Amino acid sequence: MNIWLLEDDPAQAEMLSAWLREAGHEVQHFPRGEAFTNQLQQGGFDLLILDWELPDTSGIEVLSTVRAKVSWHVPTLFVTQRDAEADIVNALANGADDYMVKQISKAEFLARVNALGRRLANEELDFAVGPYTFKPQTQSVTLDGETCELTAKDFELAWYMFRHAGRLLSREQLLRDVWGVSGLNTRTVDVHVSRIRKSLSINPERGFRIKTIYQHGYRLEQL
Repeated sequence: MNIWLLEDDPAQAEMLSAWLREAGHEVQHFPRGEAFTNQLQQGGFDLLILDWELPDTSGIEVLSTVRAKVSWHVPTLFVTQRDAEADIVNALANGADDYMVKQISKAEFLARVNALGRRLANEELDFAVGPYTFKPQTQSVTLDGETCELTAKDFELAWYMFRHAGRLLSREQLLRDVWGVSGLNTRTVDVHVSRIRKSLSINPERGFRIKTIYQHGYRLEQL
């Protein structure tokens, strides 16, 4: 994988970079958040590793930029000294995929990186179910071979619901896992669910329905 590392401590950056290169990964190191975010739009990375406390910004702010302006799907791992439960929850709620507290072991670090890499490989594969084909690399969906019009967030929501078909998904869970936030007005979820129902023509004739579960959330059911 091509891994971008945001770490201002030279010794820590050298150690992590060496571990990753020994494991066969390519590493690009950034000591400052501004340079890191400026380069993000150019792409070329498979996984991001972020420190929290940086001289010019914070890892949380960088993560927000990644999720809002670059990609929701790129795996992101925090490696930081901040060990408070509130910080861990904050990072995960804002879209981090994993979180490690320094000091870290080489074996566990590489195991976490490899786990995120496997998830990335799985998510790059097209996913076909019934008349729908999801193409995560282009964030597009086809229905009977015809491309549906979806926003990026609508795609993420639809993809998440189809991968969890048959399960009751609360609005809070959808906000956390798709939007990466908590505490947002759950009406946001209702609006997007309504939109994907229409955009994907989800109805019994297509073999699916989205059932609204009163005071709980939604369940995508295959008929």
